[in-house]
Amino acid sequence: TVSRKEPPVSSQLRHEAHPHLSACDDVHTQLGVTGGARAQTVTQPEESTSVIEGAPVQVKCNYSSSGSPYLFWYVQYPNQGPQLLLKHTSGESIKGFTANLNKGEKSFHLKKLSAQEEDSAMYYCALSDTVTG
Repeated sequence: TVSRKEPPVSSQLRHEAHPHLSACDDVHTQLGVTGGARAQTVTQPEESTSVIEGAPVQVKCNYSSSGSPYLFWYVQYPNQGPQLLLKHTSGESIKGFTANLNKGEKSFHLKKLSAQEEDSAMYYCALSDTVTG
């Protein structure tokens, strides 16, 4: 169960010892960002996802933006701060994770072909209409 004290706009990936894939009810946690006349929203429809080790996993991220947003995935391992995992411009695979920006569906889903126990963490999808640095 995911505590309501956890930060919004996140999905928690948990390792399970038994063979099933489950998700909580369709709970939407959102982060709204306004910048000038543009309004942007990121939605992660699944609050928690459980998979068995070695199974594929997908953490969904949908967005709404009137501009051309920059999208990111952050990961937060237990007892650590959030760390940048992927950004949509990199096209890389980091620790086996990939994420492809689909402008038609307005999605940036995080995927891994074979989940490992060490992947158990909080995953945050974020967007910005500008990138600095």
